[in-house]
Amino acid sequence: MTYTLLPELTRGCLLAFATLILIIFIYDIIRMLDAGRRNRYLILTCLLAAGAFALYQGMVMYQQEDLASFDIPVWILVPALLILLVYCAYMQYNIAVWQRSNITAMSVKEAFDRLPTGLAYYTGGGVPVMINEAMQELSRRVFGETVIDAGAFWEKIKSYDTEAAVKDPDSAIVRAGEKIYSIRQRVLQLSGIRVFELTASDISKEYELTRELEEKQNKARVLNNRLKALMRTLEYVSMNRELLKLKTALHDNIGQSILIAKRYLHAPESVDRKRMLEFWQDNVSHLINDEPEEWELPYYVISKEADLLGIRLNLIGELPKERELIPVVDAAVSTQISNTLKHTNGTEITIAVAETEDHYVLSFTNDGDAPKGEIEPRGGLENLRRKTEDAGGRMEIISSPGFILKITLPKGGYYAV
Repeated sequence: MTYTLLPELTRGCLLAFATLILIIFIYDIIRMLDAGRRNRYLILTCLLAAGAFALYQGMVMYQQEDLASFDIPVWILVPALLILLVYCAYMQYNIAVWQRSNITAMSVKEAFDRLPTGLAYYTGGGVPVMINEAMQELSRRVFGETVIDAGAFWEKIKSYDTEAAVKDPDSAIVRAGEKIYSIRQRVLQLSGIRVFELTASDISKEYELTRELEEKQNKARVLNNRLKALMRTLEYVSMNRELLKLKTALHDNIGQSILIAKRYLHAPESVDRKRMLEFWQDNVSHLINDEPEEWELPYYVISKEADLLGIRLNLIGELPKERELIPVVDAAVSTQISNTLKHTNGTEITIAVAETEDHYVLSFTNDGDAPKGEIEPRGGLENLRRKTEDAGGRMEIISSPGFILKITLPKGGYYAV
């Protein structure tokens, strides 16, 4: 039986089969040319493709125009088509094996597109030479569009003001959604042509770790400063203890002086009068010298604590010197120092002291960040309020437009304000 005698449906199936084989041959030839395989396989494939095309053309001419009698036996036509199909499949396998063991332009392009790092190469006019999908995705996330002019894209990255940190003219850090990218530019010379390279690396984890490290360093710095202040306070306590020892010793010396004087009154011949007078003069000189040491002055410890913590105290006026009010003012300054460090990132506290006939009015301000809302006194501020009220004063907190802590204290003792 020949092709012309086959039923119309069977002829149509064979024609479709021949069309598929011809398409596969064309695809094989294109892949071989793209891979640079210009050898005997390419020649053989072209010859067999020509034969397949001749079969296809003859079948099409008979099917459409009935001008020629394609009177080839079926037992020859079908095996020929099968042989051509087997050869096509073999060449597909052969090309795939060759590409896995050899680098081609297509494999380079595929690897380039699959890189997780964004890459873009462009000439001086901003014309893109190669841009991978990661860089295009970055552009879509940041600017909502793909990269068409790579030079303009780099300029927009450098001037991106939503969240960008340009460290130098050749690098920038930008946020794209939930990810942080470091983008760098480099100039290359390829075959005498100046080409610009952009690389975008995902540094989200490194960025977050850096932020955490900075926060921990800030906390460690504050704790270290507080520890230094505590050591100075311990030094002050030690000095007070030594002072107590000196006072005790002075008390004992005065007691001895009294005993010696009593003995002198009863038996003058048993006491050296000159040495007794020297002993008395020495003790009396300690009693009449009432000039305090620097560390005995009011607010000395709290001022040293502020210095150690990196806080500058600006005093306008004179702080109260009444013994009953000093602990309250000390607590107020200490609370302000702590809150300025923890909540405002400030470095300077101003204390303005005003006096009326019966009261001191202390106003505390700082150079840190303004409060984001109304401040509710709790913790240190609540304790300060209690101490102020126990001393007969009152405390007021102003949150807007800037923070002001106002404390009113009575002069001359404890009474209601």
